[in-house]
Amino acid sequence: MGNVRRTMYVLAAIILGLFVLSVAGLNSAQAGNSEGNTAANISNNGLAVAQDGFIYYLDQVGDIYAGGNEKVHKMEAQVMSPLLLGDDEAWDLNISGEWLYYSNWSDRHRLYKMRTDGSEKTSIGDDPVSNLSLAGDWAIYVKWTNTTGGGDNNIYKVSLAPGKQLPIRLNNDATENLNVTGGWLFYVNASDGHKPYKIRPDGTGRTQITADPVIFMVAADGWLYYSNFADGGKLYKVAADGTGRTKLSDDKPGFINVYRGYIYYTNGSDRHALYRMKTDGTGRKLLCNMDAGPLPINIVGGFIYYNQLFIKPD
Repeated sequence: MGNVRRTMYVLAAIILGLFVLSVAGLNSAQAGNSEGNTAANISNNGLAVAQDGFIYYLDQVGDIYAGGNEKVHKMEAQVMSPLLLGDDEAWDLNISGEWLYYSNWSDRHRLYKMRTDGSEKTSIGDDPVSNLSLAGDWAIYVKWTNTTGGGDNNIYKVSLAPGKQLPIRLNNDATENLNVTGGWLFYVNASDGHKPYKIRPDGTGRTQITADPVIFMVAADGWLYYSNFADGGKLYKVAADGTGRTKLSDDKPGFINVYRGYIYYTNGSDRHALYRMKTDGTGRKLLCNMDAGPLPINIVGGFIYYNQLFIKPD
């Protein structure tokens, strides 16, 4: 009975999401984004990206309880039926021009690309990648491993030029929560007590931003928003230059996203319900509680993609 209820809920969520998209339309705010996807979306597993009136997103195919895979779908704003683009289990979805880039979990987490119609699927490199982002003609990622040695989980970049390219290592820190935005790479340095750091895309300028140990972090509009482990995981922000450190709320966020002056987060202080507040800490509001646990929050074209549902914030 639990499986049936869950399946019915997912179907209802998808149908409702399609209805919302068809009525409200889609603002292709990310068209031509040289970073491939927002840093905040990539911190939330890169589940969705929008460009030129289309939305590309990862949706679960197969039985949820038997290990369904997140596969790439494409949907036009005015079309009710999504198109499945391929069979790969994908994460960290990015787009640039006519190409989608992603970490292919069906092939050892390797970096892949395919055209936006699902054709010409191509392996780019052999590294297992996570936190994949684009910056101009480069793919930037954490070389993903299951170990925690000093040489593991470092930041690399690789050229997107045709043919096999050699990756370039950018740091020697065990890296988590990589955010690529504004000409900097922001990350949580697990080699230094999970403190937030930044480094340039050429590997220079490595700097600790604050001494707070961080559980989860996103970078947006010159600020870092994070859960501060030293203060029970409560919500903080700090400017990218280390100034302006501020506690925003006693709420304990799980996943965090930031969009147009608002912070969206799953609230561990309230059964992991979805909340939002302004980036100055005011206007705190409960959006929904699906009793689904902390789940990634992606924002594309003005819509929240959360728990397989597209939600239009008021």
